[in-house]
Amino acid sequence: MIDPVRLLAFAFAGADLLFEVDRNASILFITGAASAFSQRTDLMRSSATELFSANEHSRFRIMVRGISPGERLGPLPMTLASGEKATLSMCFLPETDRISCTLVKPGKRGSVTDGKDKATGLMDRDAFFAAAAENAGGRGAIAMVNAPGLPALCANLAPQQSASLMAGIGANVKTMGAVIAARLSDTRFGVVTDDPTAARTLADKIQSAVREQGLDPLPLEQVLLSLKGGGLTQEQNVLALRYVVSRFIEGKITASPSTDLAIHFDQMMEETLARAQAFNATIADGAFSLAFEPIIDLKTETTKHYEALSRFQPGHSPAETIRFAEEMGLIDPFDLAVALKAFALLESDPAITASIAINISGRSMASAASFGLLAGVLSKKRALAKRVLIEVTESAEMPDLSAADKAIQTLRQMGYRVGIDDFGSGAASLQYLHAFAVDFVKVDGGLIQRLGRSPREDALLKSVLSTCRELGIETIAEWIDSQEKLKRCRDIGFQFGQGRLFGESLPGLPKVATESVQRARREGVKLSWG
Repeated sequence: MIDPVRLLAFAFAGADLLFEVDRNASILFITGAASAFSQRTDLMRSSATELFSANEHSRFRIMVRGISPGERLGPLPMTLASGEKATLSMCFLPETDRISCTLVKPGKRGSVTDGKDKATGLMDRDAFFAAAAENAGGRGAIAMVNAPGLPALCANLAPQQSASLMAGIGANVKTMGAVIAARLSDTRFGVVTDDPTAARTLADKIQSAVREQGLDPLPLEQVLLSLKGGGLTQEQNVLALRYVVSRFIEGKITASPSTDLAIHFDQMMEETLARAQAFNATIADGAFSLAFEPIIDLKTETTKHYEALSRFQPGHSPAETIRFAEEMGLIDPFDLAVALKAFALLESDPAITASIAINISGRSMASAASFGLLAGVLSKKRALAKRVLIEVTESAEMPDLSAADKAIQTLRQMGYRVGIDDFGSGAASLQYLHAFAVDFVKVDGGLIQRLGRSPREDALLKSVLSTCRELGIETIAEWIDSQEKLKRCRDIGFQFGQGRLFGESLPGLPKVATESVQRARREGVKLSWG
């Protein structure tokens, strides 16, 4: 029999929170980083719907009551009570009367223990967000303090005194009796309190811990925020809250007098609408360009095809702009605009024989309405299908895997080659590989940069590449920027690659698709990194 502790370790390798429920959705067992999902310390016998936003409650109950013994559901996208996104999976073993559930948050994986910062004993950022969201719209307040000189101060202290200082800060902040007290980053702290007056003492508590160590006072920046949001819905309160806390953590808000959520919501809406209008104008005017980065056969170092990369006005990050468009529901028309621009280029000159890859958002693929428009365009252009590859981006997780796979197969039947872009950057990567029949997989550059640093991570990646070979899926490595990276990618089993080593992105497509990078350089092709 397998040791139960080992079984838990296997479970935690793929999830942040584990819990069991009965048919009424009552929690019978729960373990993991519960504080990152709920402010309550004891969830046993409570309804698991408390973990999710109000509009998810009915959906969760329906799934719990409808799942059959032996059946599995998920991964399913869910919105948490804090407003964050997570992925839910469920399993109902035939021999039990309990439904096993797991929740996974995207991004960096943290501790499965108690959601606490080890140095101060305060709660972590996720727990702070959850507690703040639960109290949004109430009479309480948030105080956030930044101590930018704290890391340098600790670095100049003996290890024991540095540890004592951080523990002292945590102990002093806890005496405030706040709903939650947390360390938000290396230099930032925050509390949620029922008493707005008490919130103002956070800076004093931190400064007091510094004085107790016999040290000079630290420069501090404090932001006070009333949780009242007059006229806002609960969802708008949470949006405004996440906006102002995130901006504080990013250093975009340094200090301010006390304001409330309604004011920050208005500010957030003004910024968002202005940006959305500008982006829509960019699409309507076609005021963006395409640059072309070569994808290279790693054995012959000849160009296989080119990836079409969107370029916006100077100072605007393409990745950040696309992410904003996805979050605001503006990505569908942009996907169409990119496709039309790419097809127009291929049709503009018969001497251009290159194949190109275009990026399509996962949301466009999974939405019936969005995909209907996109498929209409691609169907009309199917004469060029053999020269166009479609990379489905992972920057936004696809909520309906079945709908997305149906869309992918529709495009493949038209003759387009379809693949997964940024593979490995999101929590759902392996699920996509199982759910979708695709022609190629492009592995995220972050994984390529780490090649050779972790035997365990290398072994896992090598296993994925082996699986792809068995399934007839081509593999592409991003961010190859040195001969060493090239050798590692060849050795581990990649077939194709792209990156600075092979030349910079081109402002236009060359007339001959099969020329090698070296030949392009010899013949004087002008290169400019976009």
